[in-house]
Amino acid sequence: MYDCFVGRDEEVVPYRARQLRTLLCDLGPSFIKAGQVLANRPDIIREDYMNELCILQDDVPPFPNKVAFNIIEEELGQPLEAVFSKISSQTIAAASLGQVYRATLRASGEDVAIKVQRPQIEPIIYRDLFLFRTLASFLNGISLQKLGCNAELIVDEFGEKLLEELDYTLEARNIEDFLENFKDDPTVKIPRVYKQLSGSRVLVMEWIDGIRCTNPQAIKEGGIDVNGFLTVGVSAALRQLLEFGLFHGDPHPGNIFAMRDGRIAYVDFGNVAVLSQQNKQILIDAVVHAVNEDYVEMANDFTRLGFLTPGTDVSPIIPALEAIWQNSSGKGLSDFNFRSVTGKFNQLVYNYPIRIPERFSLVIRSLLTQEGICFTLQRDFKFLEVRIKLLVSLFMFCY
Repeated sequence: MYDCFVGRDEEVVPYRARQLRTLLCDLGPSFIKAGQVLANRPDIIREDYMNELCILQDDVPPFPNKVAFNIIEEELGQPLEAVFSKISSQTIAAASLGQVYRATLRASGEDVAIKVQRPQIEPIIYRDLFLFRTLASFLNGISLQKLGCNAELIVDEFGEKLLEELDYTLEARNIEDFLENFKDDPTVKIPRVYKQLSGSRVLVMEWIDGIRCTNPQAIKEGGIDVNGFLTVGVSAALRQLLEFGLFHGDPHPGNIFAMRDGRIAYVDFGNVAVLSQQNKQILIDAVVHAVNEDYVEMANDFTRLGFLTPGTDVSPIIPALEAIWQNSSGKGLSDFNFRSVTGKFNQLVYNYPIRIPERFSLVIRSLLTQEGICFTLQRDFKFLEVRIKLLVSLFMFCY
């Protein structure tokens, strides 16, 4: 507000955006998660701040092994040595909500991943959510005017997803649902969960022996057919979204592995989202309307998907949609860039009273992340062209 008052708001935006990212990191796990959500909410913050928050990392120092091993033993109800013949002395990964170890089961000799929740994290999350909701109550007037809903509703959506991530029994059920969905798909690997060894704070899963997509050079050097692997990944994502209606909400490169036989493997199922049959159908209709350049119906799809409150006049949005789509699709499918379209869409969303429901912000993040992985591994990969071909195949299969 001070920057705006003295007339220098635009020139200091990059500095203020970096300030915000640093501040969120310093404030702890709830604020880091909030920043990651805001990075995909063009309806709430402007694009230059979103771009800065996109690099917000959920990497924090691990908590001591002794504390982690005590939590594991409390959940197991028996000593570590009774269950595991070996456990790594260092964490494989550490984030704001928990950390991961590699271990070997004593009974079978199988390698497993053990996810352990950070101690005393639950009361911290509840405290922060209370603070968020209190602050939101002062912003309801602005939120109603700009988004057509109370700010508290947005906090409640965020809080619901965050609390779901704290419940490892729910994540175990998510893994089982994904296993069921892909049980007949030989191109997708979902880790098996050991429910008898898991609890609300500890999750024991099959160890995935693959190459993380954070290491594209290793994938290229590992003899893996990169084009085939990417096509498999796009197909798996499309099936999650439009066939199953249950999709991975955080498919960043660290959560996706390339198996040496060409399969794609997913880990970390704490953040998943569900699309109803009705929403899946509306999304399919929206694709048809976009291909047919029916901008009136594209605008009406915003209302059907919950982006606009019922009864909102969509006529001001139609010319903006037409400009965005014609500018982006004029190059043809082979040169279509989803991120560039999203950038223009972000400006539309920020300037109109459009609210993106939480599940659809996850859809957008998922698509952007997948496109980023594709372009990192193979610069000339035709992301949208492949998706359209697979979409047609999926329609024919379902028909």
